[in-house]
Amino acid sequence: MNQDTEKITIGICSPGYVSTMFMTSILDLARSQKVLNQFVTLEGSGVISRLRNQVVSTFLEKTKDDWLLMIDTDQKLTIENFKKLINAADREERPIVAGLVFGGWQTGKLYLEPVPCIFKLGESNGLFAYHDYPPESVVEVDAAGTGCLMVHRRVLETFRENADALHQGERWCYFQDMPLHQEWVGEDLLFCLRAKALGFPIYAATGCILPHERRYWLDDKHHQDFARMTDARHMSTPQTSTG
Repeated sequence: MNQDTEKITIGICSPGYVSTMFMTSILDLARSQKVLNQFVTLEGSGVISRLRNQVVSTFLEKTKDDWLLMIDTDQKLTIENFKKLINAADREERPIVAGLVFGGWQTGKLYLEPVPCIFKLGESNGLFAYHDYPPESVVEVDAAGTGCLMVHRRVLETFRENADALHQGERWCYFQDMPLHQEWVGEDLLFCLRAKALGFPIYAATGCILPHERRYWLDDKHHQDFARMTDARHMSTPQTSTG
């Protein structure tokens, strides 16, 4: 993107509170990056697709900025990685660019499986996580999560122009979740599939990695599993309690 002439709005959905790490990273960006012009923040809970639609509608109606950067509040975006993201973006060639976020998927094992939230279409049109992505690259993908997704204004305007006037109108045509190919598909992936159907390619900046805050309940099974994977001599060394 042209950092001299183009501006970015950051769009944030939250339950009304955010972590210190997230807000610190956003404040660092706001203080140091001149391309950031303003913020759209909405508070709510429940159906996330409703909030995402409201963020986009507010961006289009209340701002003149060129790009909307949607970022979730359980991410952390450093200045260095922000620069990788905006350097990858281009109004014509790369109008949608995702940062690299790892989801934690429950696979029946003790620990959440880290899965890159960038996806490719398979032979049956199903989406599969792109595990073997090239590092520090800008690669085309078929879909990405909205943990960190930067979209040019003209993409969103095209969504609005092609909206179902009776049901979607101009405010609810961007994000929805629904079944597809016998699987439930989230609002972020359906947004990407529709964007591609409208002729907009999607890219991922794999060097722009955002740590993703996740939690799980720790119990004796995790302790036993860790013990099996750890050298016995290390396990016999006195450990300091960390709470």
